[in-house]
Amino acid sequence: MFDKIKSRKAPISLSSVSNAIKTSGNTDLSPNDLHAKQIDIYTASQLGIPKNSILAVAHDPVQSLLAISTNKNEIRVYGQNHVEVVFEFKQTSPITDLMFVRGIYLVAASTKGGGITVISLHQKTILGTYSPPGAITAVCSDPSLDWLIVGLANGQIVVYDVDRTNLTPFRVDNLQKRILPKEKLSAVLAIEWHPRDIGSILVTYSHSTVLFSMVTGEIVSSFVYELKKGSAGFARAQYIANDGKKKLFGSSSAPVIPEVIESHFHPNGLHIVTIHRDNSIVFWDAQDGTLLQARGLFELNLTGPAPPDSSAFSPPTIENEIQTCKWVCGADPENTQLIVAVANNVHVFDFGVTLKYSMTTHERQSGFYGSPANGQSVIPITFNAGKSDQVEFLDKIVPITLDGIPYFSGCSNPSYLILLSNKGAFYLAEYKSSNSKNAPAAAAPSKPAFDPYSISKGTSYSDYADFDSNNSQGGDASSTKPDTFLVLPPSVGLVQPPVVFSQVVQVRKIDWFGICSGKSNASALDNPTLLKGGAPADNFRKTPKPIGYDDVSKNILVTGHERGRVRMLDISRGEHQDLQDILQISLVGVLHKTSSSSLNVDEVSCAFESKEVLIGMKNGYVVVCKFGRSKNGSSGDFSKRDYSDCPVMHKNNDASIISISHRVPKNLSNSNTFFPFALLTIPTATKDRISCLKMSDVGFAAIAYKSGRLIVCDISRGPAIIANYESILQFIPSVQGVCYATTMEFSILEFGQDGYSSVMLTLGTCAGGNLLMFKIIPQANGAFECVFVDKTLGLNYKSKDNSSPEDSKLTQIIPISVKNGDSSIAQLSMFQKLSQGIVIPSYVIISSARDVRIMKLPKQKLSHKVIEETCLRTGIIRIRGKGIMLAVLLRTGFIKFLSVPSLNEIIDFKLPKDIYLQVRDALESGIASDSDILPSGEIFLRTGQSECILLSTFLQDQKIGKKSVETKTDLLFNENAIIPLRPSAGSLQWVKGQTKYVSLQDLNVLIAGPNRKPPKNEETRLAFNISPEANPNQSYGFAAGSSNSGTSAKDYKDPVRGGANSKGGYNFGTNGFMRSLQTGIESIEESVNGYANNMSEAMTESVEGSKKSMYSAALKNKMGF
Repeated sequence: MFDKIKSRKAPISLSSVSNAIKTSGNTDLSPNDLHAKQIDIYTASQLGIPKNSILAVAHDPVQSLLAISTNKNEIRVYGQNHVEVVFEFKQTSPITDLMFVRGIYLVAASTKGGGITVISLHQKTILGTYSPPGAITAVCSDPSLDWLIVGLANGQIVVYDVDRTNLTPFRVDNLQKRILPKEKLSAVLAIEWHPRDIGSILVTYSHSTVLFSMVTGEIVSSFVYELKKGSAGFARAQYIANDGKKKLFGSSSAPVIPEVIESHFHPNGLHIVTIHRDNSIVFWDAQDGTLLQARGLFELNLTGPAPPDSSAFSPPTIENEIQTCKWVCGADPENTQLIVAVANNVHVFDFGVTLKYSMTTHERQSGFYGSPANGQSVIPITFNAGKSDQVEFLDKIVPITLDGIPYFSGCSNPSYLILLSNKGAFYLAEYKSSNSKNAPAAAAPSKPAFDPYSISKGTSYSDYADFDSNNSQGGDASSTKPDTFLVLPPSVGLVQPPVVFSQVVQVRKIDWFGICSGKSNASALDNPTLLKGGAPADNFRKTPKPIGYDDVSKNILVTGHERGRVRMLDISRGEHQDLQDILQISLVGVLHKTSSSSLNVDEVSCAFESKEVLIGMKNGYVVVCKFGRSKNGSSGDFSKRDYSDCPVMHKNNDASIISISHRVPKNLSNSNTFFPFALLTIPTATKDRISCLKMSDVGFAAIAYKSGRLIVCDISRGPAIIANYESILQFIPSVQGVCYATTMEFSILEFGQDGYSSVMLTLGTCAGGNLLMFKIIPQANGAFECVFVDKTLGLNYKSKDNSSPEDSKLTQIIPISVKNGDSSIAQLSMFQKLSQGIVIPSYVIISSARDVRIMKLPKQKLSHKVIEETCLRTGIIRIRGKGIMLAVLLRTGFIKFLSVPSLNEIIDFKLPKDIYLQVRDALESGIASDSDILPSGEIFLRTGQSECILLSTFLQDQKIGKKSVETKTDLLFNENAIIPLRPSAGSLQWVKGQTKYVSLQDLNVLIAGPNRKPPKNEETRLAFNISPEANPNQSYGFAAGSSNSGTSAKDYKDPVRGGANSKGGYNFGTNGFMRSLQTGIESIEESVNGYANNMSEAMTESVEGSKKSMYSAALKNKMGF
């Protein structure tokens, strides 16, 4: 039934007959031979992520992909530029964990009543699912292994074979019951694979952590944090254990075992850290289970004697409670930092280079973790704006490394931190380890040796990725290259920071290229790219062109964000393959920050022809930006300085334009970009909200406020305020109550019977839908004057209802030429011809939520169309060689195509079912009223605050078969991205028996048994081709230092083979073997101190050697040195 009402021909009505009579003497601009069956529509692309919906994030540094799961039961996988693939699921349980396995699998797990799903990045399909008999509480994987370790609610551990998509016979019973038999049955809270030993895992329970050997089936070490009465941490731990209540039964002096939140390995595997509910951070010796240091964020030695005032403790709250942590390392795995998430802060303990294990006593290790060698610092994170009563805090940390090493639980040499909050918000912070090139070599503990988020105030202006600007350790802005920014996927950029305003405008290519070429792009290839994987699908040549496609225009997405960002991105059909031409304006450090609203963008209007931008802020101020170079910038931060020292550029009554060009970052003087140079202020700005604003291509701007105030400025020739009306009610005294402008447009057209054209400002209001008309008139001194010329009242169909003023507003004003339907919106080429007396007779299309009208200014009403359903958006669509139509998007999911100027219905088109189901919520809620209908026939339909889809209308006779509209998905799997060798344990660990060597083949037999199922998918072969076992001598992944912003198409065609002599195992060459033998002999001849040094070197060598060869490591492994 749904398809039967897909499109229908509208019946003839009295209004259509009346419109035909009124417009009988006017040229019909619409085609007469267009039928409903000739029009079709398809989804061309989509952008964005639902706000506050992110549940889990996973990053694959080898394939260079990012996966995000949302509360909409979908997984979005991102790669370079616009590469994006969305997997939708029908399950009800949320996806809480994501893992990349073997480079070709994406594993999704739900720890809230769901199961496990294995997705192929190659086929982009689901390969298998698994639902355990009990609830999943923890999962763990390794990027080079086939196995997924699953922890269950009953404390058991099972292993799932990701490659063969079946459960293995390997099973481990509840380990906590072995060491704490009197404790309640605990679920498995967390699992982590040993960073150096594939045969060992770290298992976290409620009151203990266990180091378990899968090879021997025995517990290697157990870690139980017990506080006795009299210890420094006892009082707080007891308070937390009793939930703040006084204990009624049992001894109040009994030892307390604080609950464990999570546990992590040191990157060398010799130490572990456990995080507890009482905010204790406890470090242990992984081999003998010795407690090295129990500390808090600031307190030390919690197991030691309590000080005299220990009874006055502060219990953990949401504001100071530890939620999660990560133990990260630099390029040298022995150089580590512990990053801890607390509320809206990330605490960084920079331990520096780890002490030699065999040469350091437990007492010295305790001091090492108690007083980090390079100090302790805090990264403050500014949360997104929101009105929710729910307290927000950071609860997940995802380190992002760009060096291609996926090991150490993803914590190897991170460049950025992705931070997720309990509300599903997404935050990004730059991170620099203490051994980075720009960091000092050493420092006293009171002065941290590294800046964990070194973002200077000036740099944030040109950074595409929005890092937190509360950096007290930022470098000099003038020393940073102004053109360098982190390139994020566009969809991720819409929530980082969250978008609050979006608009798609059609811009002439010559204007856009003029802006892009005006930038200094010498460093474009050096821009750091968060993702380099994937390849875009070539759908441009295989899908039909939009109904009004032209070769002279581009579609530019303009977005305004929280925290003072405005971005412009080219999303034109078939041309959005490179993200280097992103334009960003940042007001951080420029505007005076008195509250969050002073930096939050409210509305944006761009004039690309005149290269000027208006940015309306939540606090009522308006920032004026021009394209060019800032000549007198500063390297200081002005966020805490008011505008008292800013010179006044022009004043009109109580409205002023002040200069802020001296507050712009100094480094912007090196390149052409949009920079803020002026600020429009009014006395009541902080109490008044902007209702709408407009920047025209001829240099005039209009700003309207909800108080009724209207300000008109000449930006190009000033800036100057040419009109400042305290309230527009002075022009319409018959209107009572609240009345303000809701839509505005500058046009160049003939007004009435003038016989010449003028620059007109046409303004629509609420409170009945009134139309006010102003002329911009030149004066003898070269200035311009804004003059009120006429009005038309009550143009909204609902004005006669007893509705609120907002419900009866006008929503759009569209001026078009009477002759050919071209736009009459003011353009510079038209403006320059006004002195020649050109005449441009025009129609003005006026729309509201219930009706559409076409007029000739000032008062000639040509046609009127009442919309029974709510009208969300209107727009003129051009039909190549046939004329124009007026498209009207309705809340019911129909698109009406009306003729111009008679407004007769040509087609009443119903969105296809699949599209309608996707946008139904947006249509019914009214979010889609912020959509854009372009003359090309493309509809950018806003489906949420931070997401939209692109619908493309086309003519049926243009396509060759139905399949041409079936767009392909982007390519994700790169068969040339080699996984590096997994780090291995040092030879001294094997000599001392601290690690039991197990080969990968032995581990596979141990877990799967001798009768493992044979491979059934092509993914098995592809996974082996990029495995370290098949490529011991190959370079790997998207290694650090690569200057290419992406991969070439060839990277996805040629399969990877092993060496010439490779038979699927290790390929030993003569030179490599001799180097390995020499290394082994030298290690034998070393002294006891040499053994300790060799162990540290071996651990580092296993990572560095993975980039060059595995010869020495293999020799030591086999010979047992």
